[in-house]
Amino acid sequence: MTIREIYSYCINELESNQEKFIDTELLLSFVLKKDRIYIKTNLDEKIALDDEQQIKLFVKQLKNHKPIHYIIGQRDFYGYDFLVDEHVLIPRSDTEILVENAVNLLKNKKKNLKGLEIGVGSGIISISLLKKLKNLSMTAVDINDYAIDISKKNAENLGVADRLKLIKSNLFENVIGKYDFIISNPPYIDEKDMADLPEKVKNYEPYSALDGKKNGMYFYNEIIKSGRTFLNDNFHIFFEIGYNQGEMIRHSFENCGYEADVKIIQDYGKNDRVAIYEE
Repeated sequence: MTIREIYSYCINELESNQEKFIDTELLLSFVLKKDRIYIKTNLDEKIALDDEQQIKLFVKQLKNHKPIHYIIGQRDFYGYDFLVDEHVLIPRSDTEILVENAVNLLKNKKKNLKGLEIGVGSGIISISLLKKLKNLSMTAVDINDYAIDISKKNAENLGVADRLKLIKSNLFENVIGKYDFIISNPPYIDEKDMADLPEKVKNYEPYSALDGKKNGMYFYNEIIKSGRTFLNDNFHIFFEIGYNQGEMIRHSFENCGYEADVKIIQDYGKNDRVAIYEE
C-alpha cells in the first residue's frame, strides 16, 4: 500500500471518530517514523507490509475507543513531548492555560523559587514550569507509583530531573518544608458525572485521576484546608478547575480563612478553567 491508500483506509475505518484526521496523522507518523508534514507530502510512497499490518492493528484499537495517545505512548504539551501510558491521565490542552498563567505570574520573580505540585501525573505541569523558569525547583507528589516513575522519565528526557524532587504521598502526608506556591490539576469531575464520561475516557483513563467526589471539590478543599502550612509569606495557589467550579472554589478559600480574592480565568469556550489565589 501507499501512504495515500493507508491514509484513506484509516479515515474510512474511523468514520464515526470525530478526531479521525488528527488520529490518523498521529498514527501514521508514529508507525512510519516520519513527521506529519512528510506524511502529507509523500502520499505516493509505498509502505512496508509490517507497517501496514501494525497500522491496521492500531486502527482496531482506535475503533474500540482506545485513545490515540495511549497507543503511541506520548503526548505533546506546551511544546514538549511527554511519555504517557494508561496509568496516568492524558494531558489536555486546557492545562496549558494553567501553566501559562503560572509562568506569567512567576517569571519576574528575582529570587530562587520553590514550588509544590499536588498530583503530578505524567509531570507535565512541573516539568513545563521548570523548562520556562530557570530559577525554579519543584517538589511534586502523587499517590500513584506509576505516575512517579513516568514523571521521572519525562524529567530526565527533558533535562530538568536535577530540579524536580518526586515523592510518593497522599496529598501532604509526606511533604516537608515551605514553598512559594502550590499548583495542582487534581481530579475534579463530580462523582455523579463519572458514568457519563466518553467511552475512551471512562474505559481507559485511570478512575482515580478523574473522580473528584462530591461536586468534584474534594481535593480542592483538602489542598486549601492544609496548604497554608506548607507555604511561605506572599504565596500563590494555582488550580485547574472544572467549567462550573469557580464560585465553589471561592467559597472554599473563604471558609478556610483566606482573605484575598480568588481570580477565576476562563478558557476560550468561556468556561471556568483556572483559579489563582495570591497573598
